Amino acid sequence: MNVIKFIVYQVLSNETLFLGIIALIGLLFQRKNLSETVKGVVHTIVGFAILMAGVNILINSLSPVITKLNATWHVHGVLPTNDAAFGIVMHFNQIANDVILTFILAFIIHLFLVKITPGKLFKNVYLMAQMMLYLAAFLNVTIPTVLHTNNWETVIIGAVLSALYLTYSPAITRYLARHWMHDTTLGFMDQVGAIIAHYVGKWCGSRDPQQDADNMRLPKWASMFKDDTVMLFFVMPLIFIGIGLAVGPHGIQQLMGHTATNNNWIIWLILQGINFTAGIVILMYGVNMFIAAIVPAFKGISEKLLPGAIPALGAPTIFPYSPMGGMFGFLGSSIGCILVTILTITCHAPVIVFPSPIIMYFDGMVMGIFGNKAGGWRGALAAGFVTGMISSAAVILFYPLTGKMFGSGLTWSNIDYAVVWMPILYLLKGIRMLILHI
Repeated sequence: MNVIKFIVYQVLSNETLFLGIIALIGLLFQRKNLSETVKGVVHTIVGFAILMAGVNILINSLSPVITKLNATWHVHGVLPTNDAAFGIVMHFNQIANDVILTFILAFIIHLFLVKITPGKLFKNVYLMAQMMLYLAAFLNVTIPTVLHTNNWETVIIGAVLSALYLTYSPAITRYLARHWMHDTTLGFMDQVGAIIAHYVGKWCGSRDPQQDADNMRLPKWASMFKDDTVMLFFVMPLIFIGIGLAVGPHGIQQLMGHTATNNNWIIWLILQGINFTAGIVILMYGVNMFIAAIVPAFKGISEKLLPGAIPALGAPTIFPYSPMGGMFGFLGSSIGCILVTILTITCHAPVIVFPSPIIMYFDGMVMGIFGNKAGGWRGALAAGFVTGMISSAAVILFYPLTGKMFGSGLTWSNIDYAVVWMPILYLLKGIRMLILHI
């Protein structure tokens, strides 16, 4: 088990190394020469490392302000954030072992299902190992709660359910994005939620090309805002100032510290917004390098082992398809998440749900892109808003099902936990109660 733990936690769960290994295998299958192989592997690893450096800048800029916002409201609630929730689960020794077994078994079943399932649409290999581990952890605390299963029953049921999701959900985004995304698909726990984003965008927006967030006609003086970096440079500080006003000057001063060299709290928020913009620019550079390396390398695996398969990758890999659509989705999602928080406080809900940076930014960007492709900028804004509210509000229902995690103040984010796994859990719970009743 120690060897397996080392492989899973030190290699497979480190997506930089995991994807580098995938690139190496693909290039070796294609019999590339040494220089081409080394170049492909290095570009894959470095590209993904740059991408993750951008992600870390985004999280480090946004999370402290959101955390302070949550503390300012003086209520005890739950913050949806995958990384922290996963970290708590891994402190439960037996469950941690079961998570590893679920992860390995689920991936093996997933590859088998990809191999045997007919139809080009379903030939997608889920390569986001970290997201697979998060899902395995989620299932290992929820299934025993709803079904009262023992460890092995939990592992088997969790692995089968996980494998079915990993195999067939990327087909949804592959179909929805068939006209604008060809060599990859999405594998980020947002695939089913993309259906909602698509139809909300379609119903609330317009298919007029002029309404596309990335092609909007602007006055001559405003044409500079067609540059994503320029747009973000002005928009993100305003978003940070808005959140900062809700926190208040005292709370922001606490984040800044009390040294004599500190800036004015408004200036500090503006600089955080600029840092966030820099993170996005770095992220996009890493995405371009990573995609340019991993897609050709993966063809070796698809040709030899899984003919016709394409990789299912994380949210940042689709950001280049509609940068401004993503930003409208982020804005809408932020409004939706904060609104749910206000409503859960004012309505004295049994669970107070704090706004989640993961839902607001990563899910919001993805939902905004699908909303924009279906209905322009209004569709992107509406898609982000609706899915942000759904993701946050669903926590009220599925948080009590998380077993040992309940009461920790942390739970899982991403919209598919709300629209896929919450209904499945309640269905399983209902089946068990029905069987007991009979």
